[in-house]
Amino acid sequence: MPALDAPARAPRIQFSHFGINVRDLVKMEDFYTRVVGFQVTDRGSVDALGLTLTFMSMDPVEHHQFVICSGNEDELGENKRNAFFGGPINQLSFRLESLDDLRIMYNRLAEENGETELMAGTHGIAWTVYARDPEGNTLEFFVDTPWFVDQPFLEPIDLAKSNEELITETEALVRDKPGFQDYGKWRAELAEKLGRPLVAKPFADA
Repeated sequence: MPALDAPARAPRIQFSHFGINVRDLVKMEDFYTRVVGFQVTDRGSVDALGLTLTFMSMDPVEHHQFVICSGNEDELGENKRNAFFGGPINQLSFRLESLDDLRIMYNRLAEENGETELMAGTHGIAWTVYARDPEGNTLEFFVDTPWFVDQPFLEPIDLAKSNEELITETEALVRDKPGFQDYGKWRAELAEKLGRPLVAKPFADA
């Protein structure tokens, strides 16, 4: 029995970004910015998860392509700071085209692993579902919102609600948060910082 009301089709999906748990956030940020060429787009802590994160990108369409996350120095093979984001790969993230696609993926994951193994929320910039693969690596499936807010940010959502309800509730939730603005404006500003053109929006070929 499907967990949510969703179309009976495969979701449209793109690979988006990945994250790793690290021993030294400062040293790793320096390497990936100074040597590799990433631009830091956000950083901060999520007290409820006990994690500190730095977000980086080379693409103005993507708020982050790469995330480094605080890990326990002596046990990165089994990071116990937060059980959900516990593997050496912090997360593999995939963009979906719509909230309907997100519900389709939620149903597939619920059928595979059970609803208790899923976490649905909003980052303000996205609506998201977190899950795990068979070997415990954390997966994120998300849909962009029209808005930007400073990251990290995470609040639970109920995907059983309609698209209209989720959009209205999320906008009300983030409108007074730091950094709130149109996501397109934020992307244009990052394109200028990177010195790269804002070529296309996600799923521009749709």
